[in-house]
Amino acid sequence: MNLSLDFKVNLHEYCVLLVQDKLNVLKQQIAARKQDLESASKSSAGDKHETSRAMIHLEQEKLGLQFIEVEKQSHLLAQIAIKEHVNFQSGTLIYTPKALFYIAVGLGKITFKNNEVYVISPISPLAQAFLNSKSLENVSFQTSNYSILSIV
Repeated sequence: MNLSLDFKVNLHEYCVLLVQDKLNVLKQQIAARKQDLESASKSSAGDKHETSRAMIHLEQEKLGLQFIEVEKQSHLLAQIAIKEHVNFQSGTLIYTPKALFYIAVGLGKITFKNNEVYVISPISPLAQAFLNSKSLENVSFQTSNYSILSIV
């Protein structure tokens, strides 16, 4: 596979879109829970009513925390300098025979232009193995050895 800066730029933009989509879904879910809460407030009083309101509040809290985490991912992506890299750092695209890795934020495995790409956080153990490596040829992590074919 021939990696280019254009591929990385497009991959980064795709990651930004994925994170933005997550934010939009969470906003919709938060708005829906707010409506549910307003509807529950109009219901008759009683234990069932209070339980329903408490469950909606818990869901709102969970959604709020998820929103904050995804918003952090959005900010981290915005801070990544999209340029060619000669060493491992945040924003590096790494091509190995086993997989393609993009050190950015923790999105997990995604499919981009018919390629499986692992978008990993710089603080993940695997990214730390890359970032702390003295070699640009081989990186060992747990029981796996990654031969580096190229980085961008």
